[in-house]
Amino acid sequence: MIPSFPPPLRPVLLAVLLLALLSAGFPARGGAEETLRIGVEDDYAPFSFPIGGGQAGFDPEVAEALCKAMRRSCTIKPLPFGTLFEKMRGGELDLIVAGLAQNEQRQAYMDFTNSYYHSRSIYLGLPNSVDISPEGLKGKRIGVQEHTQQEIFLQRHWADVVELIRFPTYEQLLEAFCAGGLDAILVDGLSGYEFLQSERGQPFAILDDPLPPDADLAYAHIGVRKGEPELVDALNEAIVHIKLNGDYDRIVRKYFPFSIY
Repeated sequence: MIPSFPPPLRPVLLAVLLLALLSAGFPARGGAEETLRIGVEDDYAPFSFPIGGGQAGFDPEVAEALCKAMRRSCTIKPLPFGTLFEKMRGGELDLIVAGLAQNEQRQAYMDFTNSYYHSRSIYLGLPNSVDISPEGLKGKRIGVQEHTQQEIFLQRHWADVVELIRFPTYEQLLEAFCAGGLDAILVDGLSGYEFLQSERGQPFAILDDPLPPDADLAYAHIGVRKGEPELVDALNEAIVHIKLNGDYDRIVRKYFPFSIY
């Protein structure tokens, strides 16, 4: 007698099972009982901004999606960009979800996940007002937000050419720029795009090609408290998970009209 075997699963059933697995997340790792304290920038549209007594934006929503995927509870803490690093050094944050570039200084007190989005840095100014060259930038007042990779770039490449004006917050940088106190600013391209689409950004334009997509400026990572490799691994798995189950694309479409990965 020929033994009988169950028929193979139909493609539709396989798809349903896969969707169920993706929706379920995966077992929590790295201390499931602990609420993760997640720092985001307080006012940096469209990545993170206050609204209706809460915090909205790409980064808070990604943070919440990652916590859901890891089955972890979390608390979102909006803070000025520079304060995020102070709190991480002081042990008051477990994660920073604020598009961080990796650099040697930061690696001394935190680890990093894989990249969760890509961007380019751009110069903004009045159309054709500044030539981005040693001659064109000489003596110009160039604004930048403190503690950013853009500040490090300007300090490294143009410190002896331009008058570098630093601002504690992104909003203060934009206010000075719109008031005419700066010849140009160097900002992340995604936040810069948001500004150019706004009413106050209408007079301005991108002054030159975006900066090259190198590792220092183009790749955004999540900062993780030092010495937690299991948490880093869990976050990397969660990043993949929310991209597979559609949560990541849903969040991107809410804040950007194009792919940022």
